[in-house]
Amino acid sequence: MTACRFILCEKTARWAAAFRTALGKSQPQIIETRSLPGCEEALAASPASFIAIEVTTSNLEATLDLVRRVSSHNPNAALVALLAVETSAAAPLLREAGGIDVAVSVLDAPRLARLAQRHYAQAPAEPLTSRQFLAERLPWPSQATSASQRVNQAN
Repeated sequence: MTACRFILCEKTARWAAAFRTALGKSQPQIIETRSLPGCEEALAASPASFIAIEVTTSNLEATLDLVRRVSSHNPNAALVALLAVETSAAAPLLREAGGIDVAVSVLDAPRLARLAQRHYAQAPAEPLTSRQFLAERLPWPSQATSASQRVNQAN
């Protein structure tokens, strides 16, 4: 299991619909947040996540601060900025702060979804508990399956 999620921070669901269409049934799963603090909470739970943040004039400074923190404290995370028309001039600042890409239209969603899938495929796995580790290494497959089910039920 990977420690990566697709965290989408936006006020409306405009980008979410475009990303869900672009991703289809493939991974990563989209986790929607409506605020930067909510985005940071989701990132703390999955520190290797792919993050997409809607940037408006009202949250530009706070988003720049968040991008800097993510790039310095979460080396396995990747962040893209979803710009509104009025903030498109901030693209170089967001890239310099640590964003890997910027988008100005929902038509860019398929390209960003491919980035998210690539990031998801390369993300580190979550550490296994000792029970999960042992259950995966049992020499007989039928017992490993039932042992892992018991482990999941116990947790």
